[in-house]
Amino acid sequence: MDDLVKEVIPLLQYLIPGFVSTWIFYTLTAFKRPDTFGQILQALIFTFVIHGMVLGIGAVCVWVGEQGISVGRWDAKAETCWAFSASLLLGLMACCLATNGKLHRWLRSRNVTKQSSYPSEWFCAFAQYDRFITLHLEDERRVLGWPVEWPPESSTGQFLMRFPRWLNEDGKLDPIGAEFLLIDSAKVKWVEFSPASEGSS
Repeated sequence: MDDLVKEVIPLLQYLIPGFVSTWIFYTLTAFKRPDTFGQILQALIFTFVIHGMVLGIGAVCVWVGEQGISVGRWDAKAETCWAFSASLLLGLMACCLATNGKLHRWLRSRNVTKQSSYPSEWFCAFAQYDRFITLHLEDERRVLGWPVEWPPESSTGQFLMRFPRWLNEDGKLDPIGAEFLLIDSAKVKWVEFSPASEGSS
């Protein structure tokens, strides 16, 4: 048993930076966590990248030391510190790339992919079009408002609408009397995005 523990602990220490990056990514983005195998696989990929970064940093530090500039001793403790720092940086970079869409936009412009960086087309629409929306409810009523929060997918979650107003059949707006309105997405049939030029008329 002791031999097994001695073998497992170094392996966990090696893999922990990848799990830290994975945890940061799924905590700060709207992506659904995959099953256990998928999370382990992603953590292994992050671990591979992190240890590549640490090897590069180590090589630079050794080279700087050979030039006569002392930056400290490169040992196991230094590797661990740099691995932890790299895991934080990589996790935050992955979040940034997944939420701003710039990498996928650049790749689409070069016909590398047709995909977006967002977890679904539903989420992509809300992230890209920052404007008033009209929710068409199951009971045939309509609510116009500003989406402060929206569910990552259409089947679950709630809309948090600011400045909500009922939209009548004749197009007139009736105040609801609340600054915010929380609506279950299961009660929404479809979502209508107002033209960009329209405000809160």
